[in-house]
Amino acid sequence: MVRKIVLSIIAVLVVCFAALAQNKQVSGTVVDEAGAAIVGAAVVVDGTSIGTTTGVDGDFKLSAPANGTLTVSFVGYEDVKVAIAGKTSLKIVLKASVEQLDDVVVVAFGSKRKQDVVGSVSSVKSTIINNSQATSVSSALEGAVAGLQVISSTGQPGADASIVLRGIGSLSAGNSALIVVDGVPFNGRLSDINPADIQSITVSKDAVSNSLYGSRAANGVVMVTTKSGRQDRTQINFSANWGVTNRAYKDYDYVTDQGEFYELTWYGLRNTEWVANGGDLDAAALHASQSLLGSLGNYNSFIIPDGEYLVGTDGKLNKSARERYNDSFADALFDSAMRQEYQVSASGGTDKTNYYLSMGYLDNDSYVIGSDYNRISARANVNSQLKPWLKVGTNIAYSVTEQNGVKDGVGLASNPFSTARSWAPIYPVHGYDEQGNLVYDANGEPVYDAGTGQVAGITGMRPVATNQNVICSMLEDINRNKYHNLTTRSFIEIKFLKDFTFTANYSYDYTNNNATTFYSTKIGDGQSFNGRGTRGSYNSYTQNFNQLLAYNKVVGDHNISAKIGHEYYNYKSDAFSGQKTQFFDPLNPELDNGGQLEYISSYTQEHSIEGYFAMADYNYANKYYVSAAYRRDGTSRFLDRWGDFWSVGLGWRISAENWMQGAEWINDLKLRASYGTQGNENVLNDTPYQDLYTITWDGSQLGYTTSFYGNPDLTWEKQSTIDVGLDFRLWDRVYGSVEYFHRRTDDMLFKKPLAPSAGRPYNWENLGAMSNQGIEFEVNVDILKGRDFSWTATVVGSHYKNKILTLPEENREDGIVSGTFKLFEDKSRYEYFTYQYAGMDEKGNAQWWMDEVDEATGEKTGKKVKTSTYADATKDWLGKTALPDLTGGFNTTFQWKGIDLTIATAFQIGGWAYDSEYLSGMSNSFYVGHHKDLWKTFNPATGEGEYPVWNANNSSNSYGQTSDVHLIKASYFSIRNITLGYSFPKAWMNKLGIGGIRVFVTGDNVALFSKRQGFDPRVSMSGGNGSFGGYSPMRVVSGGINLTF
Repeated sequence: MVRKIVLSIIAVLVVCFAALAQNKQVSGTVVDEAGAAIVGAAVVVDGTSIGTTTGVDGDFKLSAPANGTLTVSFVGYEDVKVAIAGKTSLKIVLKASVEQLDDVVVVAFGSKRKQDVVGSVSSVKSTIINNSQATSVSSALEGAVAGLQVISSTGQPGADASIVLRGIGSLSAGNSALIVVDGVPFNGRLSDINPADIQSITVSKDAVSNSLYGSRAANGVVMVTTKSGRQDRTQINFSANWGVTNRAYKDYDYVTDQGEFYELTWYGLRNTEWVANGGDLDAAALHASQSLLGSLGNYNSFIIPDGEYLVGTDGKLNKSARERYNDSFADALFDSAMRQEYQVSASGGTDKTNYYLSMGYLDNDSYVIGSDYNRISARANVNSQLKPWLKVGTNIAYSVTEQNGVKDGVGLASNPFSTARSWAPIYPVHGYDEQGNLVYDANGEPVYDAGTGQVAGITGMRPVATNQNVICSMLEDINRNKYHNLTTRSFIEIKFLKDFTFTANYSYDYTNNNATTFYSTKIGDGQSFNGRGTRGSYNSYTQNFNQLLAYNKVVGDHNISAKIGHEYYNYKSDAFSGQKTQFFDPLNPELDNGGQLEYISSYTQEHSIEGYFAMADYNYANKYYVSAAYRRDGTSRFLDRWGDFWSVGLGWRISAENWMQGAEWINDLKLRASYGTQGNENVLNDTPYQDLYTITWDGSQLGYTTSFYGNPDLTWEKQSTIDVGLDFRLWDRVYGSVEYFHRRTDDMLFKKPLAPSAGRPYNWENLGAMSNQGIEFEVNVDILKGRDFSWTATVVGSHYKNKILTLPEENREDGIVSGTFKLFEDKSRYEYFTYQYAGMDEKGNAQWWMDEVDEATGEKTGKKVKTSTYADATKDWLGKTALPDLTGGFNTTFQWKGIDLTIATAFQIGGWAYDSEYLSGMSNSFYVGHHKDLWKTFNPATGEGEYPVWNANNSSNSYGQTSDVHLIKASYFSIRNITLGYSFPKAWMNKLGIGGIRVFVTGDNVALFSKRQGFDPRVSMSGGNGSFGGYSPMRVVSGGINLTF
């Protein structure tokens, strides 16, 4: 018996060694017909799961039987089978194919070949991701995808931008796209993900592409896929870059020269007095010279002889004036800063396991003092084919970021951008004596000017922001957020019965934000309370668990696939914060150092979604396509929890028809159409069906106030979308798509006022409807293709219109006024409805149009007349909209031998925006910052002027009042990124034992061309900047090196 067992073992070993002896290390290169290396081609040993992908030079290496066969495939090329026949080195040439078009794209719960997609799906080009130096990849997407708009309300490093697809779909609910990372919805900040770890970004925009995400996909989906490893060998990549950051675009054209500021203020004082005294210009000029310094708090940045005016009656600066100080806030606030970034990654694996490991460090100082961002990130992605039928994988990422920011909210006294504009350049940062020498405190430190007498000769207070100094605040205060972000994704995949695959995915995300705010005891609010400190800890926990059963079958020309699944999503958050004043140690922001408790607060929130879904795809001979999907979602946000969402799509590859075979210039032509529904449950708060209360305590008795009035009947905002597209490839050089979409939103939320008898002031109700429709296109052109050179250009564009379809019944006649807009049925959400400027009268007074009224009947005559009283003016439709005629981007890449050049741009044509920021510089006040256009106001001496007279005594009828004259064309052209690189020859690298070296120079936010200096129409959907704090984007210019081993 023992003998038989031993012989059996020996026999098995012999067979195994014989099999192993037949395996050889096979290496080679994969190239196209022109001899250019193909990177990323799949090389698989037939009949096994052994495979790899080609490297940066088209090279590959794997273990295979000496008599085996390799199948090599790459998107856009015909698959080829190559017999090994005992060879150890192979050169494989792939031919271009119209049957393998574009690349594989990520879709809901899986991936598809682009040629099989019947929905609207676009991929962001890898060069855009790789070249961008933005701290958040969201900021890099501008101009990259048709129909995608990036709305950035702040340029603060580390801040995410909002991503909006195909315009707004709601008035009161969320409008941002759903972010999905590695197949799972993501609640964190995109800035927490190292862009160097991102393999691809896919954007899906229509119902058939998004309906499987159900209630969260109404605004489109942005799918981020991180990198995985190669199976043939370990590859180590290291990159480093160092650069300079500064303000990307110039601010508005304010007066920054102190002498010019005094002269311009004199001009305003004279003209104001001219109006007041009835037209005596000489008396007005004398009054202006006499009252100039007094109107500015007696701040005199010049030394002048005793008894003389700083600005004479001729409006010119005293020729004897000698500079006393030149210490403006604008100069002190902004300066060039440094940026450095380092990345190291390792990828590789065996025939069964692949891995990708990475670490990154970013230190990004801003051009604003006190504002910076740094990030340390690490990632491990591992996938393993444990059995031919069993595959598992996990992705783990961790990042810790620290953001030292500035308070850039509109109207905040600590907003440095408002200070740089609105504080006149004559107000110094520090205190000075009469001779212009710095004043020092007892510790030998320069004294900050708080506007309360720190500058010698002051007889009054600074007229603006007394007891404030934004430079002192930014250097002494603390405004810090430290984030810890842990992201995990794990899956198990089981294949059985040949055509079935079961996949289970689980994700867990954790984010912690430790926030510290401390106002120094040196100045302002902190000084008044001997320090004011706030600490907070904010945590969020997200779990997602989905199970998916897939079926795939190919029978001749019939391709069938189907999926059914279940998903459970749960989000929890908790917060704890407190504030104290009266700090013992003025340098210690910890709350234990404070004596007076101001408040303490804590709360928790929870939100859950459960969904069941199914989908089926069928195509015949890669010619005719049908796709259908259904999802039933339940959400914790409504009492009537469940909603149904579905879609259907059709596709027809016209170029595959026999009667098209003669059109050789048409490589591919596919018509597709889809229709479906989606939901939007991102509304108001996590429990909008119930009232919310704020608890009060007056020192002796508990009480409460209602902070939110809920409605138990609230339900989803529902969307239905039609999409018709045409995908094409012509002359094997021109390829892309053009499509039409129509999206309708029903059951939109409105805040409906109620009568006092109702017992509550309002109710949120599902009452409205709105539609968006438009055209999108993407055109790629391979201008040059050759062995040593290539040149590709891409242009994307989108045009859409918006219309309010239904309003609440009580608002249908008069509409709902919303700032400079008016919500009205059959009108655009962004069509302007405001006052109309009517020019100036002969004395330079501003005029507006008003409805003429018949004195006898009191009825409107239908005509317009001019009025100089703004309160009598009437609003009207302007026939102008904030929506642009065209948005898009132009991107081009040129490669010649080792040199590569990439340019990424974005543009917008048409549309109108209300430029509130410009108006702040046109204020009639004397002591604030002045835009140079104030020189163009009506001049009584000449009787001419482009703008109305400067009259500080009549602000209620000033040019700065809201009217159509302040609308500005919202067109712009932005050079987003320019990158120039050089890769050293492969032959040199082989001698050094290095895989590759590439050096590069890159610039982000290179230039912005808009209608007016300082105006950036990208800060809001409406193009207006009334809610923009002024933190414009950073320009980053860096040089760096990439090493591959």
